[in-house]
Amino acid sequence: MSDPLPWNLAFSGAEGVSVRSEYDGASGLLQVTLSNNSEVVSSRPREVRLSAPLDLAADDGWAWLHGRSSSSEALVRVFGDIPEEEYSGDYVRALEGGRTYLSQEVVALTLPSQPSPSLVIGSIRMDRISLDIEITVDEDEDGISSLALVFGVDGVEVEPGQFLALPPVLVIDGRDPQAMMERYADEVAAQMGARVPERVPTGWRSHGQAEAAFIEEPETLARAGIRGDSFEIDGGMAPIEVSAPGKKDLADRIRTAGYRPGLALSPFLLPEDSAALRESPGLALKTRKGGALLINTPQGRCAVLDCTNPAAESWLREAIGTIIKEWGYGQLRLDSLDAAVRPASEVAYTTAGTTGLANLRRGLEIIREAAGDGTLILAGDCSFGPAIGLVDAMQVGPTTTALWVDGLNPSARRASSIVLQRNWMNGRWWANDPGSLVAGDPLSEVEAQFLATTIALSGGTVCGEAPDDYPAALIPPAGIAARAIDAGDGPVPSEWRVDLGEGRALVGILNWEEESRWVVVAEYLRPGEVAFDAWAGRILGKGDVLLRPHEGTLWQVAAPGQSPRVIGDTGHLNYDGLYQRQVSGRVQVRNDRKEARTIGIEARGRLFEANLEPGEMQWFD
Repeated sequence: MSDPLPWNLAFSGAEGVSVRSEYDGASGLLQVTLSNNSEVVSSRPREVRLSAPLDLAADDGWAWLHGRSSSSEALVRVFGDIPEEEYSGDYVRALEGGRTYLSQEVVALTLPSQPSPSLVIGSIRMDRISLDIEITVDEDEDGISSLALVFGVDGVEVEPGQFLALPPVLVIDGRDPQAMMERYADEVAAQMGARVPERVPTGWRSHGQAEAAFIEEPETLARAGIRGDSFEIDGGMAPIEVSAPGKKDLADRIRTAGYRPGLALSPFLLPEDSAALRESPGLALKTRKGGALLINTPQGRCAVLDCTNPAAESWLREAIGTIIKEWGYGQLRLDSLDAAVRPASEVAYTTAGTTGLANLRRGLEIIREAAGDGTLILAGDCSFGPAIGLVDAMQVGPTTTALWVDGLNPSARRASSIVLQRNWMNGRWWANDPGSLVAGDPLSEVEAQFLATTIALSGGTVCGEAPDDYPAALIPPAGIAARAIDAGDGPVPSEWRVDLGEGRALVGILNWEEESRWVVVAEYLRPGEVAFDAWAGRILGKGDVLLRPHEGTLWQVAAPGQSPRVIGDTGHLNYDGLYQRQVSGRVQVRNDRKEARTIGIEARGRLFEANLEPGEMQWFD
């Protein structure tokens, strides 16, 4: 017997198909089963829609909406607010007398009118069938009239008399939507065998020049003492097109310089004029009319790989094997991956029953198997669900550029606003890749600091093209993502905090606005805590701090503890390279880095800053 759903939800109404749903209150899982009761005709629905009528007050309520890929939106929609600027609007659909808000794969909905105010609904397995969650509100957005689950099953076929269990859906209520989202992420990770690297990846990429222009770059970085795990070069559109001798020699030079060699590829795209496509046209995904599917990309017209075709699998497996085992690359950055996600009703996959998500999943499985478990794989422009368990890092937002804002085009503001809304993925599904830190005109120094604050709060990778743009304090990354202090602060929160353990924390305050704002330091500190401004290199009092437009400030926070002690450090957010030893009421510190640093000291009730040159040691009592 099915248990009652939270908020007394009652889903029903799938048209044209027979469905049965059962909810287990202990696990929070809703299981929906699709049946074909016909004795002769196969069932091929494109979607299965279940709707629950509601009559709930939405006053002061909000929905945390998510897209299913790095290029999609993520935001908090506060009901009744004016429409958000600088967002695509793909998440809202106009209706007569109201509108519907759409979230993909997971949603967090908070209504203060409910005894248990927060509800999280999310698909536990996203490697074949998608889930859209629809929230319908009235015109004034002061009431919610329905909530719907829409399973995307385009490509799925249910034979006569057979049934299909759709992916389990977590449906839970509570009071802390961020903790509930983290529980959701943990359940998905367990179900899909998520890969989380022991160390958050760091590294550098070529500047997109010809090979001759950057062949000396890894050695130059090594001589300069630039920290980082890897150095990555652009490998072109498809692995089979890469020139083997040059790339192997470059991998050897990168490794000799002390970095892991990395190669960037778009493995599921075949340029229209490529030798691979000319020699093996069967690699390409076909339209329903039988011709190769060709799509427009920034690199020109390309065919898409049919990852379910045995010939394509063999080609991809051989190409990846050559790159890893013969040329010696230990890292792959895979881009344009969502090119493989094509509606089954529009194309002809070789293997029956394949969905767009399943084609992407199969391609990533082939790459992981060919590359081996020890290869670090980073993904970009990719649907999140099919990649879980197969990649080590994921680009979670759009590209960052040296523009603060540029409408819906890539910009610093747009990237930051989306990256932070996906902090709950970091360390659970993979290491989040927040994108590159860019600096220089027309981006101001303040805006570059805003980006650096975002990267620090993401807890994710530090990988970019210009190492000089990155403060030494960011490398290596802390690896722990911050939480919003007020999760309902929409469309993206301004205040964030991450607890690092041992009484230490980071607090970040972001000014998204065009006007300056005053910040009261004491409002963000717990009893007894002291704060050190990591960018300015000074201890903060209990007064106000002025944030300029587009400015981000990052504080190292220390709880009460043994004195004397270090309470802040411009050298690194986690004190990397700062030797510390307490002896008989004194503390010894030494700067083991090549850069000078300023530290904050608490000693006998006094707070002060001290400068340390490289190699310098001081005692404080």
